[in-house]
Amino acid sequence: MIICSLNGERVLPACLSSLSASVGIDFEIIVVDNGSSDSTPELVRRDFPHARLLQTGRNLGFAGGNNVGMQAARGEILLLLNDDTEVPPDCLANLCAPFDADPHIGAAGCKLFYPDRKTIQHAGGIIYPNGNTLHLGARQPDEGQWDTPGQRDYVTGAALALRRAALEDVGLLDPAFFPIYFEEVDLQRRMARAGWKIWYEPKAWLIHHESQTQGAGSPKFVYNYTFNRLRFVALNGFPKGRLAALRTELPWLVDFTRKRRLAPILRAYWNALRNLRSWRADRVRRSTIPRLGQKS
Repeated sequence: MIICSLNGERVLPACLSSLSASVGIDFEIIVVDNGSSDSTPELVRRDFPHARLLQTGRNLGFAGGNNVGMQAARGEILLLLNDDTEVPPDCLANLCAPFDADPHIGAAGCKLFYPDRKTIQHAGGIIYPNGNTLHLGARQPDEGQWDTPGQRDYVTGAALALRRAALEDVGLLDPAFFPIYFEEVDLQRRMARAGWKIWYEPKAWLIHHESQTQGAGSPKFVYNYTFNRLRFVALNGFPKGRLAALRTELPWLVDFTRKRRLAPILRAYWNALRNLRSWRADRVRRSTIPRLGQKS
């Protein structure tokens, strides 16, 4: 269990307290303090001494911080969990069960709810032709319509279980997706290309308070999401070709123009163009991806 936290003193106690009630599975807890300026490290030491605390000293981003935790983890299944989640007692056991049932599963995710515990936030994800992503079931009331397990394009990094063997095969999260977004999508695309399954398990569920650091819909969010999306498609290619990507991108741009939120997208386009040559040159080698067991 790896929980990467940046200034998480407000949300982390509820997450760690909920984990203490977990049943049906043995696990370790690693809290990676990702350069917090609040009292997160002191809180963990004082109130949760059973958790192993690692401190990066600076913000390494979502990928870099979680990689620190994965390098230190000892289990065969490594679970990345956001610090703003709350986990029911049987969630971890249910999330890990598919790995025992199918040795070809490389990554698994669960059903996420908004804090009302009734509205779905995530039931697996899909990747559009232009690289944009969508959480299936998002903002729908839960009426059992997403209770069928199965393969997905990707599952969210907010609660992401990973098989050690799959990580040894394809590498860890790419920290160049800084500070956040698309690092987990990229990892799962690499796994899928290597023959690993990406699985959604609805028997496992949790509460996610979402976007504690970036602010959903803010200019910062839009810029980071768009820039890292463009890096993702530069490295992985368009899922269904360039024409399909263009047909998907244009309506998306029109929508953001109507909302008067185009400026951060145009800035992301410009900076992506400046990096495009180096990104495309690194498509095969992927020099920024650390390997499990590799010393930083």
